[in-house]
Amino acid sequence: MNSKLFKNIIIFVFGTIFNKGMNFFILPILTYYLTKEDYGMIGLITSVVTISAIYIGFFPSTFIMVKYSKFGKEKMAKYVSNILIIMLITFLIVCGVLYLFKDYIFTSYQDSGYLVIYIAFLCFFQVFWQQLSTIIQIEKDAIKYVLLQFMQTIAIIGLMLLLITQFSWGWKGKFFAELFIFFLSTLYAIYYLYKNRYFEINFDMSKIRELVKFLFPLSFYVVGLYIMGTVDKIFLANLISLEAAGIYAIAITMSIIINMVFDAILKAWEPYLFEFLNSNSYSDKIQAVKGIYLFSLFVIVFMLFYMIIVPYLFHFMIDEKFNEALLYLPILIIAYSFEGLRKPVTELLNHLDRVKTIGTITFLAAILNVVLNIYLIPIYGIYGAAYATAISFGVLYLITLFYALKHCHLPWLLK
Repeated sequence: MNSKLFKNIIIFVFGTIFNKGMNFFILPILTYYLTKEDYGMIGLITSVVTISAIYIGFFPSTFIMVKYSKFGKEKMAKYVSNILIIMLITFLIVCGVLYLFKDYIFTSYQDSGYLVIYIAFLCFFQVFWQQLSTIIQIEKDAIKYVLLQFMQTIAIIGLMLLLITQFSWGWKGKFFAELFIFFLSTLYAIYYLYKNRYFEINFDMSKIRELVKFLFPLSFYVVGLYIMGTVDKIFLANLISLEAAGIYAIAITMSIIINMVFDAILKAWEPYLFEFLNSNSYSDKIQAVKGIYLFSLFVIVFMLFYMIIVPYLFHFMIDEKFNEALLYLPILIIAYSFEGLRKPVTELLNHLDRVKTIGTITFLAAILNVVLNIYLIPIYGIYGAAYATAISFGVLYLITLFYALKHCHLPWLLK
């Protein structure tokens, strides 16, 4: 097990760095062809996509990850069809809400009606694709996972560069490239799930109620993370300027690389973690605690290492007109390190079905983030947004850790 886990960690880390890194390696091209206003628009659309995707199905991949080792493949297949029903219903609701508020969200864009419908479809495709990604992750087939992500990334980047550099589509080139490729990815996901018997037509109101009971509280958790991770761009765009939001978006882009590495390791570790937590073996509980400790130590060490090398990466990847973003990197790197520390601890509460606890504390942390942004941005400008993000993620981690230690009875002293 240790050998396969280590192999999967290596594949996930290097595969993720390569796949996600390709997006960063094209930054010199994008920052040359796109204006600060383009980046501001991309940041705004990303914010809308992030929160809209939460309410299409209420992030069903979390249910699949947490429950698969307990239910098994045959029983989980009966839930997948009911997940699709929930996704279709919530998709229509999201479409209606976005269309209702389109003029308030995109105040300076004339075709906002069409844009919000495209955004809803992009969210649906992303959520469906995430289910397939989670299932392959559970299968512990790191090579297949990385290969599919690689093919998708290559297709998006290729089409994006074509639309931006050859057809001068600006921010639209990035958005519509993602929309088209995620549509094709969804078609493949449907084929894969059906072929491998992960999908069984089984309309069951009791399962729908069970899914909603588990997933709906988690929507507050994901909304809270969205607020803390992206609402600062909206505040900057409205309280300072779209240019300030663009500069901050670049700072976020370079900071979130650290979270990319943490997520890659967790993708390999999570299936084992839930197997350990669902086991009755005391030695497996020890393994779960050891894994959390080792991961936390890695987060701290890698944070310090990344702070040293990030200025060199920045000058290599980003056009000099965005140099101001360098000032905010240390604060944001600390913020996303807190987020890295929090994730495995949150999975302990997921395992105990304490989804309401997770949703509540995350939403409260999000309210704190909003208050801090409103108070700090007028005083400290872009620094204020960075401070608000770091403080909010830090508070969220500490409260989550407190509840995990209180409710999850594991051998924390390794005895």
